[in-house]
Amino acid sequence: MSIDHETSRSDSFAHAGRQARHAARRLRVALGAPAPLLLAAALALAPGPRYDVPRGYTRCPDAKAWHGFFKWASEHGTSCREAQRFMRAYADKAGGDKLPTRVDGYRCKVFVWRNEDGDVYASRHTCTRSGATVRFYGEV
Repeated sequence: MSIDHETSRSDSFAHAGRQARHAARRLRVALGAPAPLLLAAALALAPGPRYDVPRGYTRCPDAKAWHGFFKWASEHGTSCREAQRFMRAYADKAGGDKLPTRVDGYRCKVFVWRNEDGDVYASRHTCTRSGATVRFYGEV
């Protein structure tokens, strides 16, 4: 009894096409996966302000104050009407060399962007009071 090993063995290159497809897919994933991360990093390093609405916040497109300088508001745990009321109260206190950090019981964190001359051209305000948060931007 003899067994012809050449005919009983499967072709050693039968999976070559599948291996090439898998290799191509791994290459696409390796090159494509970092692309969104690089894009996000580039946007984060952008010099100017970028308006965003954090998850769980509600955009308040009509909330504006100080002739449109304070705008792009969002709120969490309150209402857009309260956000606009607060922004107007904030605008009444603003206007000096420093932006206020306490208005109507809200405590505010302020981040500013400056131009080459050191002048403030934009600001982001995050103001909280008793679980309510109002975020807005100031921009010339």
